[in-house]
Amino acid sequence: MKYTRKQMFALLAALAMILLAGCGGGQDDDIQKSDAPTPTEEVTPVQSDTVQPEAPPPVETQSEVQEPADDQQPESEPAEILPEESPEAEPAAEADPEPVPEPEPAPEPAPEPEPAETVPEDGAYTASVTLEGGSGRATVESPAALRCEGGKFYATIVWSSPNYDYMKVDGEKYLPTNTEGNSTFEIPVAAFDRKLDVIADTVAMSEPHEVEYTLTFDSATLQRQ
Repeated sequence: MKYTRKQMFALLAALAMILLAGCGGGQDDDIQKSDAPTPTEEVTPVQSDTVQPEAPPPVETQSEVQEPADDQQPESEPAEILPEESPEAEPAAEADPEPVPEPEPAPEPAPEPEPAETVPEDGAYTASVTLEGGSGRATVESPAALRCEGGKFYATIVWSSPNYDYMKVDGEKYLPTNTEGNSTFEIPVAAFDRKLDVIADTVAMSEPHEVEYTLTFDSATLQRQ
């Protein structure tokens, strides 16, 4: 606690009187301690013949440094002001993804054009021919003579017997082209390299009799005459 300069003088005067009273021994103890001025009362210093030197101001000690009372709470730091939370915005509805177009199928390669059918030239040809069927005893001449007309072939079939009076090809009846010698017929050739069904009627028996045969013309042996 700090004292004013006047209070300090009052304290020094009180101390001096106490010292003087103790040294005299003959003074009455009528002076009551209650008469002594309290530090807070203003006391008029007693003037004496001896001039007392002015006492230096008291040096404040570390204990006299005013410390804050225990109950005095330090000033609290201002609370941190948080920004007002804005209401969360509702997420925007996601747009439906655009459908991804399916890749167009690769165009199918164009089929290779079939080679144009070679139309044979009109004229005379020869080709090997094979006969199958019947009793196996009859034969035909090979190679057979062929005639090409309008892109179609006609074969001259010469049998090994003069007893054939007609032939049938695809239901069409063909008569012999000769009157003497072995029976000879000119019939159409529908295709090469496959068996063609034909019928030949023979009179060698007691009665005429139709016999089924097959003729195969070999294209590998076709030659122009």
